[in-house]
Amino acid sequence: MARNQLEPLDDGYVAFRTKDGERWKHKDLTEGRVGEGFRVFISDSGEERRYRFGPNELHDATIEDLRDQLRRADPAPSPAAGSIPR
Repeated sequence: MARNQLEPLDDGYVAFRTKDGERWKHKDLTEGRVGEGFRVFISDSGEERRYRFGPNELHDATIEDLRDQLRRADPAPSPAAGSIPR
């Protein structure tokens, strides 16, 4: 996959690469295209992060938006605390 392309995956996620080439996949886990909710990011190494959308924030995203959201995303809770199943 090229660095500036999105790759739809069979599991419903969409993969992309950071500027340094690391591969992550993401998926919105909230209904709707605008407003509060969150997006989960999972790296190929298994690290999981979550990005929270603001009340008026659009859920559409370019690769640059995804990279920025990933930088600002929080680590996901431990599996015992309700991590998203893969």
